[in-house]
Amino acid sequence: MNLRFEEEAKKEKRKKLIFETIRYLILVVFVIALAWCVINLCLKKVTMIGSSMENTLHGGQEVIVNTFFKRFFTPSRNSVVAFFPETGTDTKERTDSSILIRRIVGLPGEKVRISGGYVYIDGKKLEEDFEFDRNVSSGQADQETKLGDDEFFVLSDKRTDLDDSRSSSFSKVKKENLVGTVFLKLDPFGFISGPEAEKGEDDTKEEKSEE
Repeated sequence: MNLRFEEEAKKEKRKKLIFETIRYLILVVFVIALAWCVINLCLKKVTMIGSSMENTLHGGQEVIVNTFFKRFFTPSRNSVVAFFPETGTDTKERTDSSILIRRIVGLPGEKVRISGGYVYIDGKKLEEDFEFDRNVSSGQADQETKLGDDEFFVLSDKRTDLDDSRSSSFSKVKKENLVGTVFLKLDPFGFISGPEAEKGEDDTKEEKSEE
């Protein structure tokens, strides 16, 4: 009787061990699949091109783009976005190396004008969240620009750099060309804010060096 009982107990232990192992493997596969979906379907690593976003981002700096929310939500004003330049209907030119990054100023349906170095939205002066250099040139925005229902007006954080919606060759950014919202920089690691915060960090370093 004892031998039979011990044998049954061993079988139960083996069954339990097999069950726990299978459950663990399923959990591992699920976590790996979830991580793959997040990385490949929700997030994208992009490299900043040029100096147009200084001192928020610098050329060659890697950032993480949230590509998920653009499917359900319209990016808000002041968001830093990644997008493909306008290439007509040919999407073959859309490679990661062609992705650009700028800050949204004007939203779909709004009227944008730049006068005296300041941005005006629907006739009212825009109070921006960060301190930028004044726009030295209005470009094509010296005349009021009406945005379509799927268009955004973007500016460089380095406002002396006209490689943005002020340029007729650059033009406005269509919603279909958006890659997503830039929210994280990798080196140095941190969330995306604006040039004012970075200037503050530089000022702190200078004060320490003077001491």
